[in-house]
Amino acid sequence: MKKYLTLALAATLFAACSNDSDPVSQSQDIKKNSTEVANVPVTFGAYVDRATTRAGITGDITAATLQTGNFGVFAYYTDNNNYDGLTSPNFMYNQEVSWDATNNVWTYAPLKYWPNEYGSNAVSEDVDRVSFFAYAPYVAVTPSSGKATTNADWGITGLSRNSATGDPFVKYVVSFDKAKAVDLVWGVNDGTTTWNIIQTNKAQTFTAGLPWLDVQRPADATASQLLKFTFKHALSRLNVQVDAIVDSNKLGNERDSKTRIFVRSITFEGFAMKGALSLNNTTANTPVWLNYDGCNDLDSGDEVTIYDGRKDGKEGTSAAGSEKTTGLNPVLIQDTDWGVTAMQAGVTMTPVNLFSNTTAATDGFYVIPTTDDVKVSIVYDVETEDANLNTYLSDGKTHGSSIENKITQNITFGSGTTATSKLEAGKSYTIGLHLGMNSVKFDADVTAWPTTTEDGGADLPANN
Repeated sequence: MKKYLTLALAATLFAACSNDSDPVSQSQDIKKNSTEVANVPVTFGAYVDRATTRAGITGDITAATLQTGNFGVFAYYTDNNNYDGLTSPNFMYNQEVSWDATNNVWTYAPLKYWPNEYGSNAVSEDVDRVSFFAYAPYVAVTPSSGKATTNADWGITGLSRNSATGDPFVKYVVSFDKAKAVDLVWGVNDGTTTWNIIQTNKAQTFTAGLPWLDVQRPADATASQLLKFTFKHALSRLNVQVDAIVDSNKLGNERDSKTRIFVRSITFEGFAMKGALSLNNTTANTPVWLNYDGCNDLDSGDEVTIYDGRKDGKEGTSAAGSEKTTGLNPVLIQDTDWGVTAMQAGVTMTPVNLFSNTTAATDGFYVIPTTDDVKVSIVYDVETEDANLNTYLSDGKTHGSSIENKITQNITFGSGTTATSKLEAGKSYTIGLHLGMNSVKFDADVTAWPTTTEDGGADLPANN
């Protein structure tokens, strides 16, 4: 599905892809505070409305655990002008903000102070403005390149450069491995913070669900006014479970002991594997995802296939041996000989997660939602040991039948008027794949011998 950008966002993206900083904007020096008014430091607060995850720690954690994960801040000083997405971060760049448990405050270094042109004996017609953007979990990067210093190839892999003009963005790559599943959230203001500015000591208003844009110096010299970020999930959490439905799972129906079901591959459509999250969302509480370079629409519509990892000539690709590294639950993969006791269980009548060896429905991985419909295709083998057959199972040793099956299904979440075929950011989904098995049943009847009175017509001579 083709996506189009609004003109306002397109202007921002043009700047975001620029290699050099805007010389006019960069020539703006941050003015020194008036000597007649106490310097007021920029201070932060943070709140997570749902769970989040920081780099190095995978899976969901509680909102309180954000205090061990830290968050990063970008800040743009625009002097007397409103933020227009055409400048580079000249006030803060990926500033790590961490929790001071001793004093119960968020701290960072070096400490920055609000630009100020007002004092008891000084006035100005100018209005200093600073715009703030935030994300979590914090990831250290090389500022000149924006590349993560850990050289991660999954999760948060980098940020926009410190010299790049335009909205800051976070680069992200999806992993199906639960051990590498990293959440990503971005910060907005919730519209409840009263922000009295120094010029009038009256409230400056902000749009709830958007970043802190064009913030003016607070009037409170004790710095009790905090830039409080409410972090929102930019990803969808997806869990895929698989089980077998044997003869409609009627009472007493079980999979035959000689039969196993093994998953060969699964293909997804409807989400993106990598992208760049703009930290300047234009619709309240709605993430803006761009392509991985942060310059254009989000790439989507491509199929994503995860294979079982076996190189046995049944990969379903054009070249045998090109099997991708497995990401599937090892319990569901045929990787042992049939003749051993500890034979893999395969798919059973108990739902298990497709990508992790657990049964918890809360386990999942994070994906980038798109505007495309979600479609799932699963390929699996039903294998039955049978010494009478000349054919072999997938182990290449055991006689039996191996039948490949493929199911493709468009997914609908919810029901009624709330039903949707698309993923939404900040929501958790479980897709249940039920692999139906109907046993081959026979019936028989025997035709009775017919009774006949017809003369055969043979006229034999009498035997004297």
